[in-house]
This record gives sequence, C-alpha cells and structure tokens, in this order.
Amino acid sequence: MKAPLQLLKTLSAVLALSTASVSSLQGATLHWGTLPNDSLLDSAGNALTSNFTFELGTFGSGFVPTEFNIYDWQANWMVFDAAVAGTGWNPAGQEVVRSANHTAGGGSDSAFADPGDVFDQGAVAYLWVYNTKDFSGALPEWALLEDVDNGPNLFGSWEFPDPSEQSGESYDLQTRDLDSPIVGGVNSARGAGVFTVEPAVFTIQTAVVPEPGSGVLLAVGALWTLRRRRLLAPGK
Repeated sequence: MKAPLQLLKTLSAVLALSTASVSSLQGATLHWGTLPNDSLLDSAGNALTSNFTFELGTFGSGFVPTEFNIYDWQANWMVFDAAVAGTGWNPAGQEVVRSANHTAGGGSDSAFADPGDVFDQGAVAYLWVYNTKDFSGALPEWALLEDVDNGPNLFGSWEFPDPSEQSGESYDLQTRDLDSPIVGGVNSARGAGVFTVEPAVFTIQTAVVPEPGSGVLLAVGALWTLRRRRLLAPGK
C-alpha cells in the first residue's frame, strides 16, 4: 500500500507544478513608455523628478474611474507594471521605457504586480503618474490617462491583449496615443485637477489633488466637463 500512496503523492505534486507553470507561462509582451526628452511636467510646469512613479494598470470589479470617485481609485487599482527612478524612469532624460509580459493566466510577470491580479482581454490600460498617494503630507500630484480614440493610433490601443497569445507577440503602448486625461493632462489636453501653470504644449502634466472632503477637485472637474461639452457642441 505504501508504493501506490507514494505514487499518488508524486503525481499530485507534478500536477500542481504543471498547473502553476501553465498559469505563469509568458504570453505577449507589453512595451510602454515615452519619447526621450519628453515634456513631462508637474502642475507648476516643472519637469517631473525622481519622486514620481509611473504605473501601467487597470481597475478591477467593473470600476470606472472619474474625477468624482477619485478617492476610491486606490482600492480598485491593479498594477501591471511600473517605472520608478533608476528602473524604467530616467528623470535626467525625461524618458520612461518599460516592458512586462502578460502571462497565460492573465497576470503580469512584473515585480511591481500583485501575483493574484488578472488583466482580462480588452480591459482598459491606464497610466497613473503620481508623486505620492498619501494625503497625510503635502498634497499629491496625479495624472490618470487613457486612450479612448483607438482609430488613429501609431502603436495600437491601450488595452490588455488575449492572455492565450504565444510568447513573441508584442504590443507598444506609447504616450503619444493617449488622448483622454481623467485627472491631469496628456498631449496638450487637460482633465480635472488644479494647475498653477498651463503650458500650451506638453506630453504629460500632473495636477494637484486636494485632500478628501475639500470639494475643490469636484468643482474643477465639473467646470472642465461643462467647458468640454460646450466646445464639442454643434456650431461651437
């Protein structure tokens, strides 16, 4: 009886290892980032420093981020990959260059990702740029950016691919394709948030995010939405 029992244990261990291996197999590679010496600015128009982090990710459980639920973002955010100073983010050259693999199980092989997070096919890929997510000190500066108009993209839409794709497939998510700033600004367009300097041309600009309960961001967001609707209205 001992031999069959030992064999059963061995087969179970092999099966568990095989299952884990399949779920972590490398799928398509997502390359993402900016151009060298890009115009990456804070709310005052200064170049972003080593204090800033760039996160590529999405929101879980059907959560759709807006300026009105901004204080719920962190609880719903899933990081696919990130760039920090010295690891993908070069403050001196104002450039972000990163890549991570979308595994067969729909996860990410990035050291910045939670192994339990799954990035479903077609899920919107957002870029979250920030200096801090902590409201206990100086007010944070954030930019949350997405790609809404996928038609004229140079390097493909900002969304997660089919996790069953084989190794060797690759996608380029470049900031040149981002067109919708939820908070902050991208490619010379601004969303909600507080800016003290507003350059006419830039690639990314973060905005000051007021502390919870201030109501300032909501007011700014509402005014910006109203202004955008007026600009898009027929005859305007």
